Amino acid sequence: MKNADSNTFNVIPLLEMDQVKLVHIYSAKLSQLTKKQRVVFDLLSNGMLVKDIAKHLGLAEITVKVVKARVMVILGVTTLQELAVVGKCSACQYIKSHL
Repeated sequence: MKNADSNTFNVIPLLEMDQVKLVHIYSAKLSQLTKKQRVVFDLLSNGMLVKDIAKHLGLAEITVKVVKARVMVILGVTTLQELAVVGKCSACQYIKSHL
């Protein structure tokens, strides 16, 4: 039986990592994103829905879903919670400003 908190289980290691380790891990991964992937990543990590991203960027929803899936693979995350942690952590804010 699946625990109700199982979605948050994977996020905890990201939250407990020190900033230096996060910078090391995610700077290389974030630099692999294309411009479109980067825009979708930023919008998703700020809580925007796929359908709203599609409308905002003038893309089909399926295109945004495909880009989102690819971003998640590149970053090695499995949930939107993990994606949001990567997008919101102060270390990643540092990374974003230095890419």
